[in-house]
Amino acid sequence: MLFIIRFFFGHVIFLAKGAFPERFMNLTAQYGISLWNIKKDKEIFVAHCMASEYKTLRQLAKRSFMKLRIQKKVGMPFLLRRYKERKGLLVGLISFFIIIYLLSLRIWVINISELEKLDREEVRTALVELGIEPGTKSSRINASLLENSLMKKYNNISWVSANVIGSRLDIEIKEKVDPPEIPENDQPCNVKASSDAYITRMEIYAGNPEIHVGDAVQKGQLLVSGVLEDDFGRINLCHANAKIFAQTKKILKTQVGLNSEEEQKTGRVKKRRSVRFFGLKIPISIYWPINGNYKKEVNNHTLKVLNEELPFGFHEELWYEYKLEKIKRTKDEAISIAKENISKQESKLKDIKILNKEKIEKWIDGKFYLEVTYICEEDIAMLDPIAIQ
Repeated sequence: MLFIIRFFFGHVIFLAKGAFPERFMNLTAQYGISLWNIKKDKEIFVAHCMASEYKTLRQLAKRSFMKLRIQKKVGMPFLLRRYKERKGLLVGLISFFIIIYLLSLRIWVINISELEKLDREEVRTALVELGIEPGTKSSRINASLLENSLMKKYNNISWVSANVIGSRLDIEIKEKVDPPEIPENDQPCNVKASSDAYITRMEIYAGNPEIHVGDAVQKGQLLVSGVLEDDFGRINLCHANAKIFAQTKKILKTQVGLNSEEEQKTGRVKKRRSVRFFGLKIPISIYWPINGNYKKEVNNHTLKVLNEELPFGFHEELWYEYKLEKIKRTKDEAISIAKENISKQESKLKDIKILNKEKIEKWIDGKFYLEVTYICEEDIAMLDPIAIQ
């Protein structure tokens, strides 16, 4: 702190030479003048003093028969005096600090945490509707109000945290995880079949089984009852629970024609580029009108330093032209596409044990039909609460 004060007001480094240095030092102490970094070498000593006190030191030096000579001038007053004739440099320096100060009063970077269900761009749009975007004054942002507004807008958010750090707004969003709808352990319920099946084995934990291994059941059929009758004929309700493993049948179908009409890219693309600078979007290409069947793809490139987003980057819009075209395929191509479609649908069965599968392939009126039947084993137990009136 003392160093900053001395630099701000300026100080000098001087040489002193004469016959009575002790008397000179006594007079400086008597007049309350502070000297520091004093170094003596024979008859000469070097010291520092405040620039405003050097004139008084010269008078005291004459009284002590000492000679003073300035060795170096240090501090802000001397720097300003050196560049006094370069007024433009001074104005530019002052303007720079003013601009930096004014920019520091606004938000230029908005960081949104990674999301699974929500779209981050959708959240940014919601922030704009709330009056928050790059360039907004930090003082206008009420973190509590912002958090409540986002919670009301999106039902699948469990909590939101908004923090203003300098010129950056950090928004942390925690999405809700939907729990499975399972009745509580003390709530009476039955176990029913979730699909048509053939029972292979059972694990009954609670309740009265209504079926046996080897039975065929239909979707929604009662498997384990939560209604129990004791030896005295009294009816009791319980929370039935079981695992009912059964063989089920899944059928996947697709068809691919040798001749069809599909949207294809023509190869024509219109590009719109702009630079995002402190909340402003500055076009750097001509914005031609978009007429016809075009689909837009957007690329945003934000510059980062040490994983921190900077308030400028590049925005690019690619408009691709599409046209309906007649597609002609060979039989091998149609078969390959059909098998690919089935593979995509089959990914939905990844959590089910597949015991066997059969394919039916046929050509009808220039279309290839592919049907695959899967014999699976899965737990078909489905809890169904018992309504008590």
